[in-house]
Amino acid sequence: MENTSNYGLKRWDGGDRILHTEFNDNWDKIDTAIKGSEDKAAAALQTALASCGNCKIVYGTYTGTGKSGSANPNKLTFDGKPVLVIVQEEKQTADMDINLRMLRPCTWAQGAATNDNWVNAVTWGAAQVQWYSRNDYAPTQFNEAGKKYYYLALLDAAV
Repeated sequence: MENTSNYGLKRWDGGDRILHTEFNDNWDKIDTAIKGSEDKAAAALQTALASCGNCKIVYGTYTGTGKSGSANPNKLTFDGKPVLVIVQEEKQTADMDINLRMLRPCTWAQGAATNDNWVNAVTWGAAQVQWYSRNDYAPTQFNEAGKKYYYLALLDAAV
């Protein structure tokens, strides 16, 4: 009987008797080799990711309440400092591409570039952003009752 050169697995000739212990030993060696390779790959990936970029991407949804204006701002809270937040209504018509883009440290955000009615006042906190429609209208505040909204945020990873 011979052994393989890399992992020392048992090799049998056609007339050799195969023993369960030798067979199981081969599987144990293969399992250990694969696990070691996976662990090394995972560690290398973590190291590579740690040196990539300076932000964390988070996303989620919220459902509109129908409230609007300075007394009823929308608020999103994160586990870090948001630097860019984009809000998009779930269902829109094909000819309507409106989203709200809020960029720190700007104190306003416009939902549609051609319509001043979509301007929202924005306030930034250490781990949150708040906004409200300056014309006190829930749809332009991205807070229409019962509608689902998606958000995407970039958080400062350097903090």
